[in-house]
Amino acid sequence: MTLQEKQVYESNRLAFIFALIIQVFEIISTVVYQAERVGILNTTIMVILQIIILIAAIIGYYVYGRQILGRYIQMTTLALSYLVVMVGSVHVAYLWAFGPGILILSLLYSDKQITFITSGIIVAINIIFVPLFFIWATDVSARRFQVLTDTFFAIMLSLMAVFYVRLSSKQNQETLEEIKEASIQQQKDAQIIQSIGEQIANKLEDANESMESLSEKVTSSAEASEQISQSVTLTAEAIQTQTEMNSNITDSLEHIADQSKAMKANADEVTANITDGNALVKELRAKSDEASTINAETAEMTANLQHSADTVKEIVDTILSISGQTNLLALNASIEAARAGDAGKGFAVVADEIRQLSEHTKESANQIATTIDDLINKVNTASQNMEKSVASANEQSEIIAATGEKFEAILEKVTNLTNGVSAISSNVDACVEANTRVMDAISNLSATSEEVAASSQSSIEISKDCEKDMLNTKEILKEILNISRNSR
Repeated sequence: MTLQEKQVYESNRLAFIFALIIQVFEIISTVVYQAERVGILNTTIMVILQIIILIAAIIGYYVYGRQILGRYIQMTTLALSYLVVMVGSVHVAYLWAFGPGILILSLLYSDKQITFITSGIIVAINIIFVPLFFIWATDVSARRFQVLTDTFFAIMLSLMAVFYVRLSSKQNQETLEEIKEASIQQQKDAQIIQSIGEQIANKLEDANESMESLSEKVTSSAEASEQISQSVTLTAEAIQTQTEMNSNITDSLEHIADQSKAMKANADEVTANITDGNALVKELRAKSDEASTINAETAEMTANLQHSADTVKEIVDTILSISGQTNLLALNASIEAARAGDAGKGFAVVADEIRQLSEHTKESANQIATTIDDLINKVNTASQNMEKSVASANEQSEIIAATGEKFEAILEKVTNLTNGVSAISSNVDACVEANTRVMDAISNLSATSEEVAASSQSSIEISKDCEKDMLNTKEILKEILNISRNSR
């Protein structure tokens, strides 16, 4: 049921109740004032007509009580009942008072058309009542001014009802327009409020989501704080262990420093020995160069000796050739001496001596040749050995030179090693000092870790309190969000 249907039904129901009351009183008046009744209707007809009208009013209400037509039926039945009373009771002066009641009842609808029609009917009935009064009444002279006055009042009340309903209608129209404007404005405001509400709802949803995320983060933060607390505790224990390890490291570094210093001393001694060895290598290279020179000169002399031996061999060969010719000549001389006989004996002796000397010379030359060959062989062997000695001396010189270069490279490396050992010694000293500082810092860090552990424990408690507050806030936001969703 709409608001208009509800208002029509309520106004028809109220009008029906008052209409029943008026009609019942009209029936009662008809019965009460039946004595000395004059007019065109008697009491029986009036009661029958009024009952019929009353039944029509009841039927009309139950059939059309929820429609606008129902108010016309109610006012029509009231007007007919009032007409019956006025026409059939011209001898009663006070029954005109039902007219103002009907007018007032018509104002219940706040309908100009109903009021105009009802006012016109009331005025017409009162005007009709006047001639009927003068025709049928028995006390016209005594009540004529009263009847005229009653008619005048009926007309005045009808005009007042018309003016009232017009003014009320105008005011109602103005009020309706104002209400309509206010309704439009209210609708706009409602749309704005709805939009704001939706925005608030969206924001509340976002806030709810943010609150849930924040709640999860607070929970995670609490768990992380617990983990941090545990980690800090473990860190403190690790720092204590690290302190002990650093103390051991300090001892080790000091031992390394001592070893570095000893290594530096050994490196310096090795450098000195390598320097001396390098000097000896240089001296050995000089001696090798000198030996190479002597070997070269000896090789040259051996070559000259070989050349001289060859020359001597050539001379021996010449001597052997001469010895052979001499022997041949001595043989010829012996032959010639034999031919000469005694005269040639002395020449034969000489020839024999010459032959013997030639043989002896030949033997000596052969021995000399053999000796020279042996000498040449030995000279060749010595020359070859000398060449090998020169080559070996040259190789030895090259090896000595390479060894010198190696010694120089070793000296350079050992020098770099010495410098490195010096740097290591300095760095180890610096490490010892830095490790001491680290130990001091670790001691401070251990104290700080204990403070952080205490702060973490406090943070855990605060996070738990925040988590409780966040859960309460989350529940409140959910309630606000539900209210916002239900109000859409």
